[in-house]
Amino acid sequence: MGKPALTKNAPLAAQLLVGSAAFWERCRLDMAAAQQRVLVQAMTFEGDAAGLAVAEAIGHSGAADRRVLVDAYTRHVINDTFLALSRKPAIHAEARTTAAMFDRLLRQGAGVRVTNPIGRNPLRYALRNHKKLLVIDDVAWIGGINFSDHNFAWHDMMVRIEHRGLADWLAGEFDRDWHGLGGSAATEIAGAGLLSMDGADNPAGFAPLLAAFAGARQSLEVVSAYPTFPFVDAMGAAARAGARVTLYTPRPNNKPIIRDYLLGVAEAAGIEIRLTPMMTHAKAALIDGTALVVGSSNFDFVSYRANAEYVAVLRDAALIDAFREHVLFPLQAGSTAPLPGDRSPIRSWLAGLGLKVADRAIGGLRHGPRIAEWPG
Repeated sequence: MGKPALTKNAPLAAQLLVGSAAFWERCRLDMAAAQQRVLVQAMTFEGDAAGLAVAEAIGHSGAADRRVLVDAYTRHVINDTFLALSRKPAIHAEARTTAAMFDRLLRQGAGVRVTNPIGRNPLRYALRNHKKLLVIDDVAWIGGINFSDHNFAWHDMMVRIEHRGLADWLAGEFDRDWHGLGGSAATEIAGAGLLSMDGADNPAGFAPLLAAFAGARQSLEVVSAYPTFPFVDAMGAAARAGARVTLYTPRPNNKPIIRDYLLGVAEAAGIEIRLTPMMTHAKAALIDGTALVVGSSNFDFVSYRANAEYVAVLRDAALIDAFREHVLFPLQAGSTAPLPGDRSPIRSWLAGLGLKVADRAIGGLRHGPRIAEWPG
């Protein structure tokens, strides 16, 4: 006898998993028990220990529908290294292992497709499908974790939501991506606000979230490695209105240009910067202590202009308490204010200029084909 299905009218059950070990230990159990569907979407999915473990679980799942969407990023970047620019044998060996991993999934009966192929226009590298999603029967997972060793090593988080109607809606969005269909969508299910954005009309999709950031009146607490305008502008608007705005971002940022930019604009905007001692890839915002924003968006201009993203706004009190206990409180205890050596007016000026130029360039790009077969 199969497990009982949750009704679409039932309240959602949300659980926060911090760290790749906690996430994967629980997610692996979901995959092993799945009967209906295992739908997996990521920007990075590499053939190393982390990625191979996920692929093995998909390949051996008994679910009737097993499909993987991986972004074309994984075809061109391995372990944060561009394949075309690397002469390291280990990087190219991992690329071959990655290709073999997906070929094996196909032989095991799983579907594999590639989102946002770059094609012959290298400028389309900026137009990524940045979504991270797992739909496993009546459970949906959203957050920031990709499937690779270096991503698993970073501080990150995922939210597990058990609700049939919500899982069905996200499975429908996955299916639209699977068929290469454009278009964005928004809905509210069991009190959860959901955004699915395709990268082409994101400014309209993000408008309510930017308004919620700017409308914070007591507090706005943000965790992100890469936040930029227009989200930082909205944080500043909240600070000017009297909210205490705190941003947790990594000192050892793998994109230091963002840290330099933030250190140049935060003080004037009234934003308190706290630098974490480790690389955090978590993406979350707590608005006035009552609304928790999670998903794949880094709250940056690339997300705003070009990336396909998932965002959820959750008002579950138990989930918010868990976020405070397992994310905010440890970050408060372990982070520090910027030190004199962290700041450089010249670096900050150059960073701001560079990001504005990149924003203008990305804003002029147009999406090409949204899907390709593997190996394709």
